[in-house]
Amino acid sequence: MSGKAAATKERVLEAAEQVFAEKGFHETAMDEIVTVSGASKGSIYFHFPSKENLFLAVMEQLGRRLIQRVEREVAQVEAPAERLDVALETALRTLTRHKSLAKLLLAKGYSMGPGYAEKRQEVMGEFAALCERLAREAAPTRGGEASVLALAWTGAISEVVVRWLETGRPDPVKEALPILKGMVRRSLQVAG
Repeated sequence: MSGKAAATKERVLEAAEQVFAEKGFHETAMDEIVTVSGASKGSIYFHFPSKENLFLAVMEQLGRRLIQRVEREVAQVEAPAERLDVALETALRTLTRHKSLAKLLLAKGYSMGPGYAEKRQEVMGEFAALCERLAREAAPTRGGEASVLALAWTGAISEVVVRWLETGRPDPVKEALPILKGMVRRSLQVAG
């Protein structure tokens, strides 16, 4: 892909993220993304054959950014239990600072059907795999339990953030994070 094509694709993804986060999948018209991105409709459809493809590409990009941010922060910490704390905190802080990311990854696409559910499962599965790896480092004797624990933590993060998006409570960082950290530590039987 040429530099110009790559720049156009990136501009379209940024515009789509903005419009989808504001309006949701069904309420967004491709013409709005054309307007916000400044790209032609033809170039958008060249990169993304359908609105669903574009939405899923936005989700994938956002998920990748979230995981990269968590991995960067975790890499700076040596103690395994603290690495889990940092992963939880970074995920929650990122999702609360970037509401559009949270809305798109966790809430705005359910009405679009199985494509969204599959992409969401893929993205959150990558985060759960990261948590599982960190859990195994923190408590290597946990064996197969680490994968279930990682899914439970991922689900808890998701539910806390979705509830906050819908109702404004609980505050994911101020109220939920200390409880989630305690839950993680207890579930791994790691001394706090």
